[in-house]
Amino acid sequence: MYTFHRAVFAVLRAIIRVWFAVSGKYRYQSYSPRSKASLILTNHNTNWDFLYFGAAFRGHMYFVASEHIFRSGLVSRLIVFLVDPIARKKGASSVNTVREIKRRLSLGQNVCMMAEGNRSFSGRTGYISPATAKLARTCGAGLITYRIHGGYFVNPRWSREVRKGPVWGEPVGQYTHEELMAMTDAQVYEILNRDLLVDAYKDQEEKHYTYKAKAPAEDLETMLFMCPDCGATASLSSYGRELVCKSCGSTHVFTGEGFFERPDGSAPAFGTIEAWYDWQKQRLKEQLEQPFEGPVRSDEGVSIYQVHPLEGKILRAEGKMTLFKDRLDVGDLSFPLKSIAHMAVILINTILLTAEDEYYEIRLGSKASALHYLISYYYLSGKEFEK
Repeated sequence: MYTFHRAVFAVLRAIIRVWFAVSGKYRYQSYSPRSKASLILTNHNTNWDFLYFGAAFRGHMYFVASEHIFRSGLVSRLIVFLVDPIARKKGASSVNTVREIKRRLSLGQNVCMMAEGNRSFSGRTGYISPATAKLARTCGAGLITYRIHGGYFVNPRWSREVRKGPVWGEPVGQYTHEELMAMTDAQVYEILNRDLLVDAYKDQEEKHYTYKAKAPAEDLETMLFMCPDCGATASLSSYGRELVCKSCGSTHVFTGEGFFERPDGSAPAFGTIEAWYDWQKQRLKEQLEQPFEGPVRSDEGVSIYQVHPLEGKILRAEGKMTLFKDRLDVGDLSFPLKSIAHMAVILINTILLTAEDEYYEIRLGSKASALHYLISYYYLSGKEFEK
């Protein structure tokens, strides 16, 4: 099947390159690998990053993809048949994924993986696990690092609307297996954090590109869950270009360049999503460190499914979800926080978690903040939220 997959990849790459050339939606630098097989690590900001990397790479590659795309029936079977991606269970252990990556690299096949494992919430490259550096150093293949810029504003993690604006890609570094083995895991980890660092707002401060959208602020409350003016939680609502606090009435306008303004021209509480995001993480941590009773957050209209990886899922409960300092209740199910081994957010507001060796998917309402639950879980569990 490898020959078939190479042929499919070559055809798809040719089509994608023509489309990018005609549409002008993406500028990139092509590059050729120095090693027979390479692990290609990239930052992650859009739902179609694999198209960006695939267009720039001279050669075939397999992609590491989230496990949930393997549960869509005929579409999933077609994806597996054509490109055979490697499954990665978010919110669960990655042992099997690492094993399969190493197997394919040992066969002389290239593998591409988004090093963060998830799309950036703030526009800044997120947390990269030290285990990724160990994999890169010991996988028996070369390493290529590649950066995508502009993707955060074209396809924001928190938005359902795709915007029009520039995206560009650049190869950063190539390292042979021999060069990697001469380094320590810590040195490789430093390389990954350096090579893959992209800050969307630093790019904007220099470029000032405009990213056009009909409703630029729509759904921002799925990410920004705390008002910087009155400190209220889950009080923000988006309307077109505006993000309004229902508690104090303060309003922020989100511009086409990705910055915040006030309708009356006064200074915003924060000029960027990135600064607002960093503030609310710290504020939430401080709040959760104080003694308190009652829920951290609660949302109606939630569904929880028990997932059978790569196969399907079964609805287990529906109704209200409430996070307490010691447990997470979803409908008639209750999970002590100490029983939850892993948690992650996919798409905009879907949570994946592993509890007592079972894998679950929780779907929240369209305006609820899965991110609020995720950060709270980390802090309440005594874990550092590093994303």
